[in-house]
Parts: sequence; C-alpha cells; structure tokens
Amino acid sequence: MKKKFFSIFILSFVIVLIFTGCGKSINNINEPNKEKKFRIGIVTNKTGIDDRSFNQATWEGIKEIGTKNGWKENKNYKYIVSTSSKDFIPNLKNFSSKGYDLTIGVGYPFIDSLRKVAAQKKDADFAIIDGIVEKPNVASITFKEEEVSFLAGVAAALKTKSRKIGFIGGVKTDIIEKFEYGFQAGIQSIDPGIKVISNYANAFDKPELGTSLAASIYDKGADVIFQAAGATGNGVFTEAKNRKRIGKQVWVIGVDRDQYGEGLPENVTLTSAVKHIDIALKKVINNTKKENFPGGKIFRFGIKEHGVGLPKENKNLTEKELKQINLYKDTIRSGTIVVPKTAKDLQNFVPTKPQPKPKLKTKPKK
Repeated sequence: MKKKFFSIFILSFVIVLIFTGCGKSINNINEPNKEKKFRIGIVTNKTGIDDRSFNQATWEGIKEIGTKNGWKENKNYKYIVSTSSKDFIPNLKNFSSKGYDLTIGVGYPFIDSLRKVAAQKKDADFAIIDGIVEKPNVASITFKEEEVSFLAGVAAALKTKSRKIGFIGGVKTDIIEKFEYGFQAGIQSIDPGIKVISNYANAFDKPELGTSLAASIYDKGADVIFQAAGATGNGVFTEAKNRKRIGKQVWVIGVDRDQYGEGLPENVTLTSAVKHIDIALKKVINNTKKENFPGGKIFRFGIKEHGVGLPKENKNLTEKELKQINLYKDTIRSGTIVVPKTAKDLQNFVPTKPQPKPKLKTKPKK
C-alpha cells in the first residue's frame, strides 16, 4: 500500500512539474511577441512644432503615425525645442542616451550636430529631415523640392493677371534655392515673359520681416507670392490678408504643409507646395520597428515617390488649371521634364509643353 501511495505521489509530482514547466514555456514563448514600448524623440529649432510650416508638418506626421499605431504623446513620441543651435547636441543626446529607438533632427541646421552625436552614440539610431549625414546609424530624409515648386510655378503663372510674381525665401541655401529655381521653371513653362521678383529674408523666424518683404513685392505689381521661409512666411499671409481686406486680389502659395487655413478668412492661399513628411517618416519608422533600420541610406522623395505635391483640395484653382498642372505632374513623374535645381540648371532649362494622354479608341458596339 505504501509502495502504491508512493508511486501515485511521484506520478502526481511529475505531472505538476510538467504542467508548471509548460506554463513557463508558454510564457517564455509569448514574451518576445509582446511589442516593447517604441519611443521616438524629435528635436526642433527655436521655431518649435507650431511654426505653421516645416516643423509643424513634421510633428503632424509623427502624430498621425502615432495614432495609427496606438501610441501616446510623451510616452511613445516626444519633442524638445532648441532655443539656439547650442542646444542641438545636448538635446539630441538627451533622447539617444535614454535609449530612444529613434532620434530625429528636424532640418538641415542639425547636420553638423547630428554628425558629431552619431559618431559618439554608435549604438543609437538617428534620422535627419532635409539634410544628409553619411553615418551608418543615420537615415537621411530629403525631398525634391524643385519638383513641387515647379507645379506651384505653373499654378502661379496660370492665375496671375499682372504677369508679375514674387518669391520669398528664408535663408539662401541649396534647399531653398531648389524651391526658387523649380518655381521659376514652372512659370517659364507657361509664360517666359512673366517677371519674377525674388527676395530672401535671411531668417526663418521673423514673420514681421516676411510682412515687409511681401509688401515691397506686392507694391511692385506682383499679385502672387510663393514663400519658402518657415515662420517668416507667416508674415506674407498677414500682408496678403491686409490687402485683401481693402479690395486687392493677391495670392500666397504656402510651403511644406497645406497652408490653406493660413489664408482664412480672407481666402488668399492659392495652393501649397507640400512635402509629405508623414510618408517619408513612416518608411523609416516602420523599418526601425522591424529591426531593419536603414542606417546610412539617403532617401530622396519626389513626385514619383509620392513625397511632394500640391494638396488634394485646391479650392482656388479651376478644373482647367488643375488639369494643366496635372499634365505637368505626369510629365515630371515620367522623367520627360527634369526640373532645375540650380541657377545653372535654370539657364539651360528648355520649357516643354506636356502632351495630353491619347484617348484609347474603343471598338463600336455591335
């Protein structure tokens, strides 16, 4: 009897061990499938995430991605505003030192600082928007600004009545010059006789300067201004709205994000040269989540990559104007038109009229 009892005891003990072991095994199997908290840190310049332009477009892109992933602000994604360029390095280190999965520098001014931090923090992953840092732990996100600016130029040339159009840039850099020369090429493609008045504010954070520059250009007879000047460009909208209130029909073309709302209630936004920063970020973030971070890669998002374009809705462009703009868009996408990026490119640019797609012949019904 004792022997039988002992045997039953041993058998029960073994069964308990087996099930306990299985329980642990199941837990161990499930544990790796639990997605760890993914964290993204964003560092901006002093204009912050509510500049109504480039930084805001980036932040809106991050928030949209966060919403789709069920992420929460300050837990999964967070930003730091740099009061000056001296803050760039410590702010980038702030996120990378805390083990954030991805630290993003917003804008080309971060190039030098990010290059230094990436060299020091080789185990951290970084991304830069609108700049190139050739490091194995940095993904560089760039855009073909000249392509979307070309479309903006076509829109301006189709809308102007004075045949004078303005351009206001922030700081004269390669990126802003791409906006300017692409814009001029688009204008030339419609009417080479249109006069373009260009000026630079030498600042991205001075709306009052944008207002005075816009006033000067409108006073010279321009009725459309394309601004690629960050927060400085907000002042261009101010001047346009002031003029609209006294009965003058003037237009502004926005930049980086759909700035239709900036022209309200006076309705002065003709269209906007949009960078789809959300599409670019989604590509980098998704790869990073899958542990396939594209370090060392340089992304170039243009019309073909759906990285730039005019807004989906353009209430102040007619169907006829939009049809013509879309013809140019298709021609750029196909590579038939190569849009100028520099002053030399613009000098050598030969305007090409896009041809409508031939209608497919349908067989008559029997």
